[in-house]
Amino acid sequence: MIDSHTTTVDRKRPVLLQLVVFAGVGGVFNVLYGLLYILLRTGLDAQWANAIALVLSTIAGTWGHRRVTFGVRGTARTLSHQSLGLALLAFGLAVTGGSLMLLEASVDGPSRTAELLVLAAANLGVGLVRFFLFRLAMVPEPVHAGG
Repeated sequence: MIDSHTTTVDRKRPVLLQLVVFAGVGGVFNVLYGLLYILLRTGLDAQWANAIALVLSTIAGTWGHRRVTFGVRGTARTLSHQSLGLALLAFGLAVTGGSLMLLEASVDGPSRTAELLVLAAANLGVGLVRFFLFRLAMVPEPVHAGG
């Protein structure tokens, strides 16, 4: 019987394969983010729509990356992983919010397409940072005895 508090991590998966899986899982949650943004943008300004869409998609995405990308099973370290995800959300919000501010400062009345393109580019950079920090947190190096 598997203890639900035990974390099992897939350490055998090569980093490049993890990055590809991370991109696939992230792509799904970025589509969710984009759809939420478009839906929320009908009644909210760009900054609020971005923030709410990011929070919701980040919580779901952290769960997805734990499970699918890094093979983390069980509930051990769930709180620390979600906390890292939310800290990275703050970073992502700063990057995406700043990107929207730059777009709005450089283009008079940017289209929704321009907003989404800027957000996609910003999220790509944030995603790479997320991958490496999640990998550090979710796939710890095995401890080797001796020297």
